[in-house]
Amino acid sequence: MSSIRRPFVTPAALIAAVLLLSGCASAQSVAGQAASDVEATGETTEVTVTVEGMRYIPDVVEVPVGDELIITFENTGTDVHDLVLANSTGTDHLGPGETEVIEVGVISADMDAWCSVGNHRAMGMEMTIRAID
Repeated sequence: MSSIRRPFVTPAALIAAVLLLSGCASAQSVAGQAASDVEATGETTEVTVTVEGMRYIPDVVEVPVGDELIITFENTGTDVHDLVLANSTGTDHLGPGETEVIEVGVISADMDAWCSVGNHRAMGMEMTIRAID
């Protein structure tokens, strides 16, 4: 009689996997629904973001929930930078003195933004879009 070895999964490992997968699904669902669950105000918040050293100025932008956000990113620094947002919008890499406009969309929740060039994010090039009621 041949013996077939089957992988043994402990109940704890199975529960952990289910919780991990359901947590990921929930996070994706919330992120995917967020904009559709918010009623657009028809208002637009426009802001200009510049660079000073390895910082965005301002590094916190407050936007009323339901407003559309438009960011004008001016690279006033001396290096190449960009501005990438967590909702997959952002600029190209911009040289010193270059400007680009980002149509972020309707704001429904707080959102992170950062510079994706090299290790700029680790050096502090991050900003937060804060959704306010």
